[in-house]
Amino acid sequence: MAQNSLKEGGLFLTRDDRKISIIGGLLLLGLTLTTGFAVYSAMRQQIESALGRGLGVALQGKALLIESLVQKGLADTRALALRPFIVQSMQELNVQPDNESALNDLTRNVNSLMHAGFSAAVVYDMNGNSLSHSGRFSENQSQSIPLNKHSNTSIIWDEQFILHTSKDILDEEQRRIGSITTEIKLPQLTRRFSEIRSIGETGEFILCAPPEEGKPEMPCLISQIDGVKFRYLKYVTEGGVLPISFALDGKSGVIAVKDYRQVPVIEAYAPLRAIGLGMILKLDEEELFEPVTEEIKNIILYLAGLIVAEILLLNWFVRKLIKSEREARNTKEIAEQFSIELSHKEIELSERLKEISCLYEIRRSIGLELSVDNVCQQIIEHLIPAMQYPDLASAMIELDGRRITSSNQNQNLVHKLESKIGVNGKVCGHLSVFYPEDKPFLVMEEQRLIDAITDDLAKWLERKQVDELLRVRLKEITCLYEIRRGMGLELSIEHVCQNIFENLIPAMQFPEITTVVVEVNGKRFASTNQDQNFAIKLRAKTHSDDKVCFECYKKSDAIGFVLQSKISVNNKVCGHLSVFYPEDKPFLVLEEQRLIDAIADDLAKWLERKQVDELLRERLKEISCLYEIRRGIGVESSIDNVCQNIFENLIPAMQFPEIATAIIELDGWRFTSGKYSQDLIPQLQSKTKIINKTRDQWRAERDPACTCWSAISVNGTVCGQLRVFYPADKPFLVQEEQKLVNAIASDLESWLERKRLERALVFVAEEQAHTIGQELHDNLGQQIAAIGYQARALEKQIFAAGNESMAPVAASIASQAQIAVIHIKQIAQGLLPFELEANGLIPALQTLAARIATTYSIICNFSCKNSIMINDDNNSLALNLYRITQEAVNNAIRHGKAQHITIALTFDEGILCLSICDDGSGFAGIDTNHKTISGMGIKIMQYRAKQLGAKLEFLSRNVGGTEVRLEMRMA
Repeated sequence: MAQNSLKEGGLFLTRDDRKISIIGGLLLLGLTLTTGFAVYSAMRQQIESALGRGLGVALQGKALLIESLVQKGLADTRALALRPFIVQSMQELNVQPDNESALNDLTRNVNSLMHAGFSAAVVYDMNGNSLSHSGRFSENQSQSIPLNKHSNTSIIWDEQFILHTSKDILDEEQRRIGSITTEIKLPQLTRRFSEIRSIGETGEFILCAPPEEGKPEMPCLISQIDGVKFRYLKYVTEGGVLPISFALDGKSGVIAVKDYRQVPVIEAYAPLRAIGLGMILKLDEEELFEPVTEEIKNIILYLAGLIVAEILLLNWFVRKLIKSEREARNTKEIAEQFSIELSHKEIELSERLKEISCLYEIRRSIGLELSVDNVCQQIIEHLIPAMQYPDLASAMIELDGRRITSSNQNQNLVHKLESKIGVNGKVCGHLSVFYPEDKPFLVMEEQRLIDAITDDLAKWLERKQVDELLRVRLKEITCLYEIRRGMGLELSIEHVCQNIFENLIPAMQFPEITTVVVEVNGKRFASTNQDQNFAIKLRAKTHSDDKVCFECYKKSDAIGFVLQSKISVNNKVCGHLSVFYPEDKPFLVLEEQRLIDAIADDLAKWLERKQVDELLRERLKEISCLYEIRRGIGVESSIDNVCQNIFENLIPAMQFPEIATAIIELDGWRFTSGKYSQDLIPQLQSKTKIINKTRDQWRAERDPACTCWSAISVNGTVCGQLRVFYPADKPFLVQEEQKLVNAIASDLESWLERKRLERALVFVAEEQAHTIGQELHDNLGQQIAAIGYQARALEKQIFAAGNESMAPVAASIASQAQIAVIHIKQIAQGLLPFELEANGLIPALQTLAARIATTYSIICNFSCKNSIMINDDNNSLALNLYRITQEAVNNAIRHGKAQHITIALTFDEGILCLSICDDGSGFAGIDTNHKTISGMGIKIMQYRAKQLGAKLEFLSRNVGGTEVRLEMRMA
């Protein structure tokens, strides 16, 4: 019985042992796992937040780069469509498709685009036909992303990014005359898009366009570690809307989600509003948390070992306790001793739990968005309850000369534990905990707790410093971006300096006390209080107390309170950019010096581009001047009109057109330009006769510093000069303007030589006609008349001899000789108008009309409504008018088969009008709509009209036939 009872008791005790061990082990396992999961969740949230911000910043930088590169490419293509040379060539080709000169000019302009950064270009006419092509277009058009906000524009991937753009070419009246299609390679965008290795093995950079209407998929370019791929992604998946849809809707942010592969990732998304695209930068969560996962595996192993050890220990304690209780029946002292030991262990575990909870709460509550004071207060609030005697304990944190204490701090307490706070290897403070002298510290455990807290605080301070440095660098990058974006060549140096002030001052350490000065080419521009107020609005006032480890910062690479950077243009120093602080604020660190150097370099490059732009504008003015003068000289025949055309185009092309004066001295006449203004074309102010002018030597009559001149030589003889004057206080005229004046003088020489040659040819032709007419009238006509008289005498002799068969032959010879004499007289009168030389123009035209009516048996009338006095010293005006009338009448008879011709001469309000109307079929040698001339006679008529300074027109009459009208102003 006793043995059975003992076995039953032993069995009961064994079951109790197992029950207590299992329950205790489960409690310890639950507590350990709960604490571990809580710590892991907090760490995971912090890592996701930090990496998400990093992905977002990287994505925003890439988005700005893509938008700026695409906008620049679009602006370059729009500028091409507005080029005047291309527009002019297109207009000429639309009017005359076979115009080889215009086509060659267009081809040359298109080929020059290859040197301007374009990889391919093609120009189409208004019907879509290709006119000129240069370069090689991408053949991989299928892998393209359209830009919805810009019509006919897409981004193509063909081993690199290519911007494909089409733009209509419009004339001055905004009518479409053709189109131009270009492709621009974007190497910088390709390089940035392909730099995905720096993010991670599973990192992806995706660029997508919105899906077309009615289609569920959108075209995307995906950059992975193994290269760039083109793929169509679904806009909406079974799991919901992808983050790219948020980017296409104009939103930006960071999100943890499953991507199109159904793999958990961290994605940063942002829109490209300017071009209508969306961007995503993502990384797989598995790779993102791979280091943390590896550490967790090790921790799990440690926790598993710890739990096993604790369960074994607890089991041992339970067994020991049960054994003690069984033996307590015999030995009460041993049971009490075990009870005391157990209570001590419980107290130690409670203290350790308080310490763990303290560290957990401190680490959870300190965030980078908090200030140093708030973090120190959080530490004190959680540290005091974790101490052995929280009611008596007080804490103090000393950091950068500041002291944060608990509410019950007593200045007389010297019994303390202390731990140093080290930031980046430098001690910048202490954490101290005080007890009254009669309360001993748990030195080992509480010292470890304080050391752990100071270590966490030091790491937080280091992260805070890094965060502040990143914010400063972001300000500097934004400053440089805004300054570079605001440097337009159309702006003045004052506007550019003001833009520098507005963006540089907010980027400095202390914007409210910063002064910026720019000295360029002897000019000085300084920031004002208004610029400083603008900076203060953009940034809250900075206090030194907000700095992390302020003393460390003060002792870093500070270089004084004045920064200065040279501004060099074409390797020549032309100014300085200076930034000043008050002498008691020497915190201009090396990063600010680099920022100022970068801005000075950008300003120098802008000044160089500005100089080049101004030089190009001056050269363009000179080229346009020469072009307009040469085009005008080709259609003018009067020296007055030629000089007027030169003044109209030369004066605006000079450096100071408002004060410039041009003079042309030619063949004893002086032509002077009028006053220039932007709203008024320079006119021919005066034309005077030069009296007692030395003709053997031409020279500048004013100071060469303000006079530019060139001699005018015709056939090796100096006959005049072209001069341009500035006032004496405007020293001239650069070398290019002298070359321009020389070129214009050379063009004028060529025109004079051509005009003199034309006059000589007409004079020779007129002399030849005069000689031939006189020979016909005086020699050949008389001989044929004698033949006619002899034939009449022969007829009478043959008839008297009785040979009646031969008499009609002699009579026929006499009649034909008489008719030949009449024709010879008519030809002689046409070649040698005796009536014109004897009586003047009006009787000569009357005689011409009567002779035409008699000769051709048609109606030819002449009318002159009023008496007209023509002052013609050398008879050239009357002769030219007579020849024009004679040629028009002959053309009407020979080509138009006219039966009724009317010659009219009128003079009204200083305008002399000569009109020849007929009822024929019109001229076959001239197109009245386009004024194209094919016949030599009509060309001579045009030349004679130009010699007179008159306007000659060929008009179709409503009733049929043609009207030749000449109008000229009489002095």
